Amino acid sequence: MRNKLSFLRYILVILTLSFFAISCGDKEDVYKEDLSFLSDPIITALSPESGEAGDVVTITGTGFGVDRSKVKIRFSTVEATVISVTDTEIEVEAPQGFSDRTASVRVFASSLPSNTVDFYYIGNTAPFLTSVTPTCFYNSTVVIAGAHFSSNKADNIVKFGTIEGTVTEATKTTLTVIAPNLGAATNADITVTKFGEVSNALNIDVDVDQNKVATYNWTTHTARPGLVYKTGEFTLFGSTTRRVHILDVTLNASNTLGIGFSTTNAATVTMCNNYGAMAGINAGYFPLGETVDKDPYIRINGETVQEGHTSGVSVHFANAALLIHNNVASVRRLGTSGGTLNRVAAAIPVSEAENIIVCGPMLVVDGVIDIVNPDNPHNLSSTARTGLGVTADGKRVFMVAVDTGNGVTGVTTEQLAKTLQALGSRNAMNFDGGGSTTMFVKDHGINGLVNLPSGGVQRAVRSIVYVK
Repeated sequence: MRNKLSFLRYILVILTLSFFAISCGDKEDVYKEDLSFLSDPIITALSPESGEAGDVVTITGTGFGVDRSKVKIRFSTVEATVISVTDTEIEVEAPQGFSDRTASVRVFASSLPSNTVDFYYIGNTAPFLTSVTPTCFYNSTVVIAGAHFSSNKADNIVKFGTIEGTVTEATKTTLTVIAPNLGAATNADITVTKFGEVSNALNIDVDVDQNKVATYNWTTHTARPGLVYKTGEFTLFGSTTRRVHILDVTLNASNTLGIGFSTTNAATVTMCNNYGAMAGINAGYFPLGETVDKDPYIRINGETVQEGHTSGVSVHFANAALLIHNNVASVRRLGTSGGTLNRVAAAIPVSEAENIIVCGPMLVVDGVIDIVNPDNPHNLSSTARTGLGVTADGKRVFMVAVDTGNGVTGVTTEQLAKTLQALGSRNAMNFDGGGSTTMFVKDHGINGLVNLPSGGVQRAVRSIVYVK
């Protein structure tokens, strides 16, 4: 009996051990199955195999996965910025912190490490300048071309002499910089410093007159938030005294830009009051005395109120248009030859501009002064002038009136263009001038008349641009 029990115990032990062995085997198989979808990532190539910090490096291979959040790349001990991930290709930005040395690149996919492949860092070459914008003034945009800049804006220190500018855009070959206030300087040497290495210097001229406009201590009146009237009388464009009036308008729910029109000519002040305006200026040309063929195309709130002359109109009077769409302004060049430019404006869909008025000449095009036939007597005469400019986003408008007579002298179209550009206009146009030049600001001046019209008397005009 005792032998039987011993035998049964032996059989039971054997069965128990077999059960545990089978169970452990099953668990190991399950564990292996759970990891079967994971395989170590493998790097097969880097492209390029050498470069500078900031270069985009393409890593090809297998097993990277497609979940960017589970992929990390290290250049030696420095983690890099991952740009994009597929299972066979990763784009990464070579990190900073290396110079003239080799970094071991490794991929971690779901924490699994790959093999390593070397990336050779080329030494940080000093920036080199090849060209700069010819002239600058305070707050103007200067473009610097060259090589070995950093694509990270903060790495590039741009100085105008000893004064630092503000870098707004950066690539390895181009920097866009806002010029600082250079005071009375007429020129400055521009240099770029990157990681302590200084470039060669290129000289840039300072437009003294534009700098004066940009930095002038204007007499300022705030009609209401976003609607500011500025005025100043000072020597400008040489030793001549000029009197400049500015409406600086931020378009928003409180400040709406509009075009006014009257079939029976009326003074700018009268028309502004009729439209309930807070401020405004005279606008388009119109036949006066023996002159003909000056009527511009005008559209107000989607309706054409004046077709304008459709043939024979001088390009100087009709190659630009003010467009207003959803209270955003733009100034557009219609062409470079005259005759039928009013028809070009009329063909602009209402969906692009509910309000349009044609005039000219165009003064500033995409940040560059560009006046058709600049040597034409119409452009060269120093007279009272009215102009309007807009910022790139169309949400800020500058209206300018320059007086003549009574101890001050007017301006040429180029000088008006420089004034509007110095104020911040990306695009700008000329309006009717001479005796028509008038600016209105409610509750200022004489019944709203803030400038002194040529001849001392307001001329009746046919159109205005106003803010209400």
